[in-house]
Amino acid sequence: MKIEPLEKKSLSDDVVAKIKSMIVSGDLKEGDRIPSERELCEQFGVSRASVREGLKILSLQGLLSRTNAGTVITTNFSSILEETLALKILLNDCSYDDVTEARMFLERTMVRLAAGRIEAQDISIMSQQLELMIKAERDDNNDDYVLADIAFHQQIAKASNSRVLASLYNAIITLVFRAQKSVGYDKPVMKESIKFHGKILEALKNNDAEQAENEMQLHLMDVQERLNHLVKKDTIKGGV
Repeated sequence: MKIEPLEKKSLSDDVVAKIKSMIVSGDLKEGDRIPSERELCEQFGVSRASVREGLKILSLQGLLSRTNAGTVITTNFSSILEETLALKILLNDCSYDDVTEARMFLERTMVRLAAGRIEAQDISIMSQQLELMIKAERDDNNDDYVLADIAFHQQIAKASNSRVLASLYNAIITLVFRAQKSVGYDKPVMKESIKFHGKILEALKNNDAEQAENEMQLHLMDVQERLNHLVKKDTIKGGV
């Protein structure tokens, strides 16, 4: 059996791990202000660039928040659990089919719930994300397109007002992002996806749960067909 060498962890990963360990141990509690970048550099023995990158990762994960008093701990433990579940999925060498199957179940359910619970603010945010998708497609900005696409779906998860389903969805959002990037660079796909998103948004505006679920299913089936096509062409690998 051939054993591949382990990838060297970055120092920013060490910063993330150490601060998380301090949260779990109780050394850092919700609302506590973390030490300055200079102090963290001295405590951890790493460069300021590594500290900044580590803090950026923790902020994106919802564990840190910048305030007038400095950067404080928010202790969003749900994000840690979501990250752990995502890692488990990756380690199990799941395929795109596996991820899309789970996504199909979650998003069909969440969009149906959202149709009955959605608020004006949710509609406004989703409309903004759709406009960003349209602009990104027009400007050939693939990265912005994918980010707006993901944000649109995340807002549906929030609008469903189901914390458990939303947490499960957030656990696979990184894997969904990888899948979306695989098809997001094809301009015709982007145009077709925009149409689907517009129909989903319209159904949600009308509180039409059946139509919203139907449009979501058609959208995700289209994404999966295109992914399967790319896998067959060896454009992307079959695993996530």
